[in-house]
Amino acid sequence: MPSKTMEVYEKIRDDVVKLRLRTDELLNEKDLAEQYSVSKTPVREALAMLVQDGYLKKIPRVGYLIREVTDEEYYKLIYLRYTLEKGVVQWIIERCGDDEIASLREYCTAADISYRDLAGINYDFHMTMARLTKNEYLISSVQNVFDRIIRVPSVTLFQQFQEEPHGYHLQLIDAMLARDLSTALELIRHECQRDDDKDFCL
Repeated sequence: MPSKTMEVYEKIRDDVVKLRLRTDELLNEKDLAEQYSVSKTPVREALAMLVQDGYLKKIPRVGYLIREVTDEEYYKLIYLRYTLEKGVVQWIIERCGDDEIASLREYCTAADISYRDLAGINYDFHMTMARLTKNEYLISSVQNVFDRIIRVPSVTLFQQFQEEPHGYHLQLIDAMLARDLSTALELIRHECQRDDDKDFCL
């Protein structure tokens, strides 16, 4: 696969999985080619790959839209995320030094966070947690789950997040530093349980 195509693919995919694009935001070859300073060919190829991989859906003669997961897909993925992250947290508590755990605070410094920034910040924090395990299979599994949970963050969650942008993550870091597994796992469960998912419980 040409490098330009993969470069465009990765850029668009990153914007999709970190929810920098609105679900009603129409993508088209011309605008993307101008944005990335490339010809339409690598953009067309990248978009086709993103459709094939399930990140986008094509609207014939119109353009491309983000493909949000269905409720059924979401619940399956969030349960898998919860299961994987329980293992990540337990591994960190049992095997990581205080300095490694405290290094997660680097992701808890931004003060003014927009609605569009929320998913990306959360993604980076949890992927860094997974990388602390140094288990490439676990890291890949966590990334795959986060890459597939394409669903707009709840507005209520964002309002809570605005009041204390890094409160949850800092609590999780403190619980892991204290080697308090039960509190850390409850925090993971709480984050996975969206406030607008009334019919789904972990």
